[in-house]
Amino acid sequence: MRTAAGVLLIIAAVLNLVASLGYLAGGGAATAIGSQGMTEVMNVAEQSGGQMTAEQKAEFNKARDEAGSTGMGLMAFGVFLLVSVGILIAGAVFLFKNTKPQFILIAGGMAIAAEAIGSMITTFGVMNIIGLVGGIMAIIAAKGMGGGSAPEPVE
Repeated sequence: MRTAAGVLLIIAAVLNLVASLGYLAGGGAATAIGSQGMTEVMNVAEQSGGQMTAEQKAEFNKARDEAGSTGMGLMAFGVFLLVSVGILIAGAVFLFKNTKPQFILIAGGMAIAAEAIGSMITTFGVMNIIGLVGGIMAIIAAKGMGGGSAPEPVE
């Protein structure tokens, strides 16, 4: 079970790496569009003769601020996923070596958290199952390791 949990954590780490790059790029684009792009659209609309009322300007500014904050949230989740890559791989190595059960618990919890947050942002899919199952199996394997030394063999 330890080997299977380690393999699933490595697969989840690779998927998190790809997802983190997507979230970082998408969040950066949303932040750029939210702050600069929407302001330029407003300037072009005013220059072409279209006048906005005070209500329309307030609504436009609210939408611009929401787009910028959404982009920052996506980028923050991308950084979290990027950090999780290293922790999941290290947790897999400790599973293979049968050492450091406390670290494996943290890695399993991080795998579950990453999949839960990711499914709240997008939708729950087949790829989320890999991380969830790997995290649960890692936690079960770490609990089975125990914290103390092995008992002496009976002669």
